[in-house]
Amino acid sequence: MQDVLKFLCKLPLYESVQPYDLYGYPEQQAETQSNCQFEAKPVSTRDIRELGNTTIETHGFTYFHHESKCDLNSKHFEEVKADKTVVQEYLYETIDMVRKKLDAVDVICFDWRFRRRDPKVAGKIPPRDINNIRSWALPSGDVTHCDYSAVGGQDRLRMILLPEELEKMHTNNHFASIYNVWRPLNKVVKNTPLLFCDKRTIQKTDLIEVDKVLQDKVEKSYFLFHRDYHKWYYLANQRSDEVFLFPTWTSKSDGGEHADCSPHGAGASQTDQWKDPRESVEVRMIVIQSNSHAE
Repeated sequence: MQDVLKFLCKLPLYESVQPYDLYGYPEQQAETQSNCQFEAKPVSTRDIRELGNTTIETHGFTYFHHESKCDLNSKHFEEVKADKTVVQEYLYETIDMVRKKLDAVDVICFDWRFRRRDPKVAGKIPPRDINNIRSWALPSGDVTHCDYSAVGGQDRLRMILLPEELEKMHTNNHFASIYNVWRPLNKVVKNTPLLFCDKRTIQKTDLIEVDKVLQDKVEKSYFLFHRDYHKWYYLANQRSDEVFLFPTWTSKSDGGEHADCSPHGAGASQTDQWKDPRESVEVRMIVIQSNSHAE
């Protein structure tokens, strides 16, 4: 299947200047809010179901069946005055699922996001409070990226864990990763599928670090340059009981020339004329695992 993704343009500028985006600085002129220039590129995608089995170790992502016991209605994740009990129940359920799936020593949830892609209202959404992103639907991320760079993941780890927890992790021969659990809320996804690139086809030089400059911190992630040799995958007709699990950063790097994690982004394809805009919830967590078990 053909789809379209956005990639950072390969500009001479980025050989000497770090790509950046400013968030929460409305007083800045529009032209200084970001120095990132993107290009939309067609990509050939293959249905993950055809692979038979995908693994985090080999491909950088996997999916599996998991029937949530929670009421996965978007109103629980979007409305400011919604009953957040459902959100809490879903987070605890997801933590428990990941702990069992990865045989983890510890799982710490530090973030979650609700997203919706609806072209019918694009451009009509009023300005939102960047400091209160838990009360409205974020747009789907159509720019290919990894959530954290090598440095950005370390920064996040130090932000969440206490110094004694970091020391204990090293003393006990453990390693840390940042994982994302991505679940659609639609019964069946008919538009904007989440696309993954096989990490084995990504050279580390295809990635470039970008600064997301917030008012209280700078988050470092990766954008991706387009290359014809990249191999992209999607899950055809993904259901709400089919969950993606993938690391977005890991301290257990193999030091090789290929990417440690799989870049991803939301495709632009649709098969339903946008009758049922894709909605999704992603949960971000730090996962501590034993090196001895991983080996």
